[in-house]
Amino acid sequence: MNKKDPEIKFPCRWEYRVIAIAPEVEKSRAAVTLIGAAEDTVFEIIPGGLSGGGKYQALRVACEVPSLDKAHHIAELLSKAEGVKFVL
Repeated sequence: MNKKDPEIKFPCRWEYRVIAIAPEVEKSRAAVTLIGAAEDTVFEIIPGGLSGGGKYQALRVACEVPSLDKAHHIAELLSKAEGVKFVL
């Protein structure tokens, strides 16, 4: 049985889960906003929950992307933002 990847039609809404270091979450939000401005992309940033130990906080970051390459490019930029531990 061959399993195909789902077909994605672009442009489409893309959502990232950004895991930020909790004490630096406001810096992370500001960095995400600056990335959006630099990429001419409007991000919807929705705060998520804290990790069990309170060390990390999740942010849902959503935007419209024109291509898979752009989605990957934005993910790379987000992963390098101040206070960001990783991006899913």
